[in-house]
Amino acid sequence: MYSNMEMKPQLPGLLFLFCLFLLVSMISAVATSNLIARKVMSSTWDHVIQAEIANAALVWPDSLAKTLDYVPDSACSVGPRDLAALQPDRPRHVRALYATGWTAGHGSRMKELVGLVCETELNSIVIEIKDDLGEISYVSGVSLAASIGASVRKIGDLERMLEELHGSGVYPIARLVVFKDPHLAAARPDLAICDSSGKPWRDGRGMMWTDPRKREVWQYNLAIAREAARAGFREIQFDYVRFPDDARLTMTSNGAGMEGKDRVDAIVDFLAYARQELEPYKVVVTADVFGLVCSSRSDMGIGQILEDMAVHVDYVAPMVYPSHYRKGEYGIENPNAAPGATVRRSLSDAQARLAQVQSGARIIPWLQDFSLGHTYTAREVRAQIEAAHECGIYEFMLWNPRNVYTMGALGGPSPEDACRTKPQLGPFPEDVVLLLEGPESTSRREALSFPYRLDALSLEGL
Repeated sequence: MYSNMEMKPQLPGLLFLFCLFLLVSMISAVATSNLIARKVMSSTWDHVIQAEIANAALVWPDSLAKTLDYVPDSACSVGPRDLAALQPDRPRHVRALYATGWTAGHGSRMKELVGLVCETELNSIVIEIKDDLGEISYVSGVSLAASIGASVRKIGDLERMLEELHGSGVYPIARLVVFKDPHLAAARPDLAICDSSGKPWRDGRGMMWTDPRKREVWQYNLAIAREAARAGFREIQFDYVRFPDDARLTMTSNGAGMEGKDRVDAIVDFLAYARQELEPYKVVVTADVFGLVCSSRSDMGIGQILEDMAVHVDYVAPMVYPSHYRKGEYGIENPNAAPGATVRRSLSDAQARLAQVQSGARIIPWLQDFSLGHTYTAREVRAQIEAAHECGIYEFMLWNPRNVYTMGALGGPSPEDACRTKPQLGPFPEDVVLLLEGPESTSRREALSFPYRLDALSLEGL
């Protein structure tokens, strides 16, 4: 037992330890908020910036090549389907906007988007359930997701949110990023694309990818897709269904070069397997592709061939953002400044190619509703929609990484798409408090509200 005199000398030391604890806690909190901000920014921008610059050659070490665990099974396609019979409540022509998981879980922001859908020709919302960071937007019951901590509770109550959307006549589509999954790759290096040393390879932005040839990677993503279908999604959209895009990409398999056919087979076999696995759930299956895939006859090094993929999906969704085409593409001096002509040419190529195969797949383009190198107003956005119409395509999806859309580019609702309940949706699940660090370093109770910057290019007009 200590006396008061014995204890007093210890007080300064205890006080010091307490102050040190507070300092460490504050530093940790700041670091966490910064991490959240970086994650939000990375996730939202990667669909806009399709091309990643690699900093190392990509190879498949022999140790992985000898343990390929996929078997080509492209014959398992169920063939063309009657979508009206498959999903009777699916709009005849889907016209959608995109919402991140953060936006979908933010009650007031989601109300705004639903209101926009109800007041315009739109009728659907694409909701991100798994992003390019490998984060799942709700608390998943998939065992592997739980073991690696992949769930981030952006959406508090997924089923309740979907019930609200269905009740308002809004058709929900689940977006699921497949092979770009740095979270799974970090937790399970045996499932990652690796470099020549056997370590997980990183792209030019420091992101790891999972191996598209690994059946366990397939099964993991399809377990999430099935979970989304059970929750109430009528349609599953796969994004990043491809290999990394790297002009210097080098792949080896037991010392022999991995040719384009090998990459294509891996992607096609995944889609065939996915459609087979999802068939009992009667969901529509969509695959996102690069815009240039519509016109390129090669796999562009990423394993995407339009005709081959179309055999195993209900929709192909080319990302025909005019800002992503090089000057002179299609004979157009500046494709970004001529959105109508650019979209028209790309979609025409896609249609001509799919007409030559008995796939039954339809085309639904991703269109640009953001400014990147050229200011996009209602006129530029509408020009893309009209270009699709001229090609006989009356479906589209709008992409804006901040989920802010140009109402002036959209027409009014048609009778078939009129919301059964004008947006009386509340209450959505409680708003998520986000600590976001923007250029002005302010914390806000609002998802994705700060201006973004990409390198030296200001994107504040978004």
